[in-house]
Amino acid sequence: MKINFLIAFIGLTICLSVPFHTIAQEKKTVSGYIRDASNGEGLIGVSVYIRELENGVTTNPYGFYSITIPVGTYTFIYSYLGYERIEKTITLSGDLTQNIEMNDESQSLKEVVVTTRREDENVRSIEMSVNKVEMKTIRKMPALLGEVDLIRSIQLLPGVTTVGEGASGFNVRGGDVSQNLV
Repeated sequence: MKINFLIAFIGLTICLSVPFHTIAQEKKTVSGYIRDASNGEGLIGVSVYIRELENGVTTNPYGFYSITIPVGTYTFIYSYLGYERIEKTITLSGDLTQNIEMNDESQSLKEVVVTTRREDENVRSIEMSVNKVEMKTIRKMPALLGEVDLIRSIQLLPGVTTVGEGASGFNVRGGDVSQNLV
């Protein structure tokens, strides 16, 4: 009985000592550089997507990418804004270097017409700063010798000052007597 137990124990130990990587799925690495076909510069941030695994990576600042995946056949999709999309079917059985050159994607746009409103579209008349005083307001002012002085009533408006005592002119916001239209 002791011998059977010892043989079973040795058999179990041998089984457990077998490396697990032979049981697990073997993985390989796909890597490479993605460059602009016109000037050979590495493209930063290119998407490398593997359709079957629904997984992917992006390129580093040098245009380099690397991804480790199980052995098999996969569709790699390389895409970057402003460049043509590339799809490649790759059968992976060992480590693989896959360098890609991407071409510009040219698109012609339709004609663009830019319009604007005229500068003076909202102008209703060519009057400069006009201020109207109603007759009711003028009649309420004190009269001198029986008549209301129209020029004195204008001097009550904001920004209007008198030229001087005893004179009939007025200045509007720093202007001159000759610049007023009454």
